[in-house]
Amino acid sequence: MNLNEKIAVVTGSAGFDAFTAGTVRDPRILALASKVRYVVDPKNPYPKAYTGHVKMTLKDGRTFEERQPHIRGGVHEPLSGDELERKFRGNARHGGWDEARAERFLLFARRAFDIAPDLSAFRG
Repeated sequence: MNLNEKIAVVTGSAGFDAFTAGTVRDPRILALASKVRYVVDPKNPYPKAYTGHVKMTLKDGRTFEERQPHIRGGVHEPLSGDELERKFRGNARHGGWDEARAERFLLFARRAFDIAPDLSAFRG
């Protein structure tokens, strides 16, 4: 389980906004991180495929296990249009764009293949 996954387990998401100095010092995340161990699987097909495998063992001995045969958002499980736009907005915010600029770009992107694009509004 990487830092991204630990943050998502504790906070519910792990976009750019989750990676702050405060987040990496969050006692809840540090407590979870102290309980995580990892093993590299020599049979893993990475980098041909981005797989995932998580196994949790609780104090009472119960185990929960999940395997992911491919990365979400890739060719086998693409993001929906709404998910892509939400991800774009987060990336744009992280890159310093205000909401209005991001929305203007999304409007442009939705029509990009219908017209000859003028990208001058997005430079700088």
